[in-house]
Amino acid sequence: MRLSRLPVPGSSGPSSAVPLFLRPKDSYLTCRDRDDGGGAQISARISTMICARLKGLTYAHSPVSDVAHVPEGMTPAAWSQEWEDFFNLGAGEVTSTEIEARGYPVVAVPKPHRFFPRSRRLQVVAHCHKVTDKHPEAWADIAPLIREKYLLSPKPMLAGYDDEKVQIAVHLRRGDVGSSGRFSERFTEDDLVLGRLQRVLDIVGAEQATVRLFSQGQADDFRSFTDLGVQLHLDDDVFESFHHFVRSDVLFVAKSTFSYLGGMIGGNVCLCEPFWHPLLPEWLNADFEDRAFRAALDRRLKGLA
Repeated sequence: MRLSRLPVPGSSGPSSAVPLFLRPKDSYLTCRDRDDGGGAQISARISTMICARLKGLTYAHSPVSDVAHVPEGMTPAAWSQEWEDFFNLGAGEVTSTEIEARGYPVVAVPKPHRFFPRSRRLQVVAHCHKVTDKHPEAWADIAPLIREKYLLSPKPMLAGYDDEKVQIAVHLRRGDVGSSGRFSERFTEDDLVLGRLQRVLDIVGAEQATVRLFSQGQADDFRSFTDLGVQLHLDDDVFESFHHFVRSDVLFVAKSTFSYLGGMIGGNVCLCEPFWHPLLPEWLNADFEDRAFRAALDRRLKGLA
């Protein structure tokens, strides 16, 4: 299977970030041995792909496994395979199994931001975010390739995208995230999001927009949003929700890897609160300037024409 490749740093091979004489030969980097959520595992692998480029290595793919939050009635192996098949990050890549079969030493790398790669090795990381968070432009550079991989497999059929309106998706973290206690730093108040959404609707025109909110909970918890005409998508299928993030024209990115990835792949107008990952170069801070938003939306809509 052949996928398009971008100029460096947009390829998984050697990058100009490492001088030629320092580049290791036949050296590989893979991400595995995780047991957290699917979004975090996909993000960790993409960070590894980027780090490989920056350090002059070749990315070797290890399939997603042991994904958390297994739905009732599904085996852990089947659940992990769904994530693997949905994103297709291994398409066109050498696998870590192939590299191990060559007899190369497998080296655990606990601190990718501090290691010096060696030739003829398979280096294993849990993620490379401490490296890649310093290079938001590298996330933007790799996005076309990740999008190409993503579109290799069938995606959910989404209704309501042919109404010629501006499609707006709002990701609002609830469920395991509250205003106090564990993960409270990932919580955003309803009123804050409502104020931002109202600004967007004032610019776009409420009658020219379709707004969908993706969260967890009961409909009564979101009455302030439905009063604005927002469609609620509560506790929906995780892959369907993600594809909404990808297809929307405007995406309110929560403090969440999940919607962060949706914006990266979708190339939409992203309104993002700063959190542990940096905004991509063309993204807007959630407290955006009206003129900047109008310009970004105009680019998005012209690009779809």
